[in-house]
Amino acid sequence: MHHQGDSVLATYYIETKGDLRRVAEHMVELETTGAWQGPGAPTELFQRCRGEVHSVEEVEPGKGLVRLLFPLINMNLEEAAFPSLWLTMVGGGTHALNTYEKSRLLDFQLPEEALRYFPGPQFGIRGTRELLGLGEGELIIGTIVKPTSGLTADEVAAICYEAALGGVRFIKDDEKMLNVPYCPLAERVRKVSEALKRAQDRTGQNVLYAPHITTNPDRLKENARIALANGASALMVNFFAAGFWALEALARDREFPVPIYAHCGGKEALSRAPGQGVDANVVAKFARLLGGDYFRISTVGGYMVGGTREELLSLKAVMKEPLPGIKDMVPAISGGLKPSNLPQNLEIFGLDVMVLAGTGITSHPMGIAAGTRAMHQAAQAFRQGIPLAEYARTHPELQAVL
Repeated sequence: MHHQGDSVLATYYIETKGDLRRVAEHMVELETTGAWQGPGAPTELFQRCRGEVHSVEEVEPGKGLVRLLFPLINMNLEEAAFPSLWLTMVGGGTHALNTYEKSRLLDFQLPEEALRYFPGPQFGIRGTRELLGLGEGELIIGTIVKPTSGLTADEVAAICYEAALGGVRFIKDDEKMLNVPYCPLAERVRKVSEALKRAQDRTGQNVLYAPHITTNPDRLKENARIALANGASALMVNFFAAGFWALEALARDREFPVPIYAHCGGKEALSRAPGQGVDANVVAKFARLLGGDYFRISTVGGYMVGGTREELLSLKAVMKEPLPGIKDMVPAISGGLKPSNLPQNLEIFGLDVMVLAGTGITSHPMGIAAGTRAMHQAAQAFRQGIPLAEYARTHPELQAVL
């Protein structure tokens, strides 16, 4: 008999025309040992390697949740912890069998013994506030460089300078900034870093800048070195494009002692279809275990899917829940965030988050610095419990965008 102390507990939603329990038994057998092929009775080792059905919860005929126990004994945690999880829960037959119509990996739990093989975030919310000289409960307001491409390094630096003067504390490249010849990585990072230093001389506040370094695996660390040598204070990598390995490679390497923005563009390709694929919660948990400090979640009142209160609170819980030896991952709220919907998002998420407004800042009619001030004013109104329209009467930057 297996238990949660010696196995990964994975939860799937299944829809089948057949018997739900038999489907669960087929899945867990196939993903651990398959049927015994040897002479005589199965060996003791084979029996220890067999997975088990933990529970079946049928909500209507052929539809429901199945929880499967995958024994750790089958996994090479020392050398391949994440690939072991992926090939067990996602990358085998769990989504490919013809005995059901839909399968979705909803969540998984690891025993403490397995958690120690993952680095987790280096900073989390507390470490990030320390880097920025912010106190407990102070909100981190950031922006995303817009437009998404078609900018020279000088133009990117000018945008970052204005945002920093207005009071942003975090800036990241858009994911479409792919270090092309008209805006190469080294030049862009150097010019942005110089601009942020000039702004700091005026404001007294430092700003974390995360350039986009996603590339092929053989080039990733070289891009990280180029970024840090030119003044970057954080790094952004898309783990679907560069491979989930990219997060762990950067987080474990002491050469890169900076926060990692785990860019999740692509997760909706896995999670958007109802009842099918890999849930966003699972993707977020993978990113957290592998060392992502920041992870995007949708905005209430924004323009991307995944913006319901239930979905967002579920994601936040995955990023913050206590895991032995693993720090928290900071939700980066973006995708249509602006001063007018900031209070309703802070009401849901609290202040231990990063709020990233791209065009919500850069499209302000009075300029980028004013757009940043409008975000700060909306946050102050929320803190003081004052309706936005009332607070805006004495704050022209906020008034201009309401």
